[in-house]
Amino acid sequence: MQSSGAQLVGRIDLVKYSGLFSAIATDEVILTPLQREHIREKREKTYQKYKDHLAEILAYPDYILEDPKHVDTVLVFKRFNHFAEIVLRLSTGSGEKKNSIITMWEIKEPRMQRYLFTHKTLYKRE
Repeated sequence: MQSSGAQLVGRIDLVKYSGLFSAIATDEVILTPLQREHIREKREKTYQKYKDHLAEILAYPDYILEDPKHVDTVLVFKRFNHFAEIVLRLSTGSGEKKNSIITMWEIKEPRMQRYLFTHKTLYKRE
């Protein structure tokens, strides 16, 4: 069951996100109050800059990369002036859980290139 107060922030295209995951339970993505507060405390500028773009980032990413450190988690990137990066936990089990944003930040081109070299690419916008 989801935390109360969770905000639906967007939807994902299940085909783009399927990469390593055989079954993603839903296309809905939420931001829980706890994670929103975490992002605002740690990355207030990034949150303010991209909070109105969350649905766009999730639905139309430029890249989706595997997160080798966390199970059922991907790194989602969308280029604006720099790249917005969202760490997204996917709901791959049954039940009422939704896909959930864990954190987000902004990165520059050199770091993006390192990610592309060191992480498996699950999706790249053509």
